[in-house]
Amino acid sequence: MAQLLVSVRSGAEAKAAADAGAHIIDVKEPVRGPLGRADRSVWADVLAAVSAATPVSVALGELSEWLGPNPPCPGDWGRLSFRKLGLAGVGPRWEEDWARLRRELGDGPKWVAVVYADWQAAAAPCPDRVLDAAFETEECAGVLFDTWDKASASPIDGSWRHFFDRARRARRFTALAGRVDLAALTRLSPLRADLIAVRGAACFGGDRLSAIDPARVAELVRRTAEF
Repeated sequence: MAQLLVSVRSGAEAKAAADAGAHIIDVKEPVRGPLGRADRSVWADVLAAVSAATPVSVALGELSEWLGPNPPCPGDWGRLSFRKLGLAGVGPRWEEDWARLRRELGDGPKWVAVVYADWQAAAAPCPDRVLDAAFETEECAGVLFDTWDKASASPIDGSWRHFFDRARRARRFTALAGRVDLAALTRLSPLRADLIAVRGAACFGGDRLSAIDPARVAELVRRTAEF
């Protein structure tokens, strides 16, 4: 039985999603990209809005954003459970850059590796290379299979089962994202993902820039339990 992760932009959205049954709350700002990093004040608002028993993850943007002359300041991780970082547009030494950044950011929430299904368009590493790097460190607890281009359909289908199986054999949890809606839950059930991660499907009108719709979240929770 899979669990539902809902990405939110505010404390109010976090409370709405959690009250509707979401198992994990994820903090991100979608106008800043597929893994857009929200302001730290939003992290604090979300943590204050949900029960201490509710796991909360944060999106940190892309690795390239942390390698420039003015990288973001991570600050205190608090009681966050997971952190994830995209690999779009990385250079040939991305494994070293990612490892160095993990060291610099220090102890804190477990990491979730991100595989972009449309990795060619994102100029990101291919899935197998990301999995190889993720499995080399105990800091990485899971793998998120996502899409970089949110305007296009996800290329993830049943043929991706072997990537999910690789992660399970390495004892990492798997999360499925990338324009996942109710119809996709049935079509992609053979992947046996541990988490279903949504934003647009949980919003009014299916628009990822709209507010969270509790009714949609409740239906997704019900359907995810059948995944």
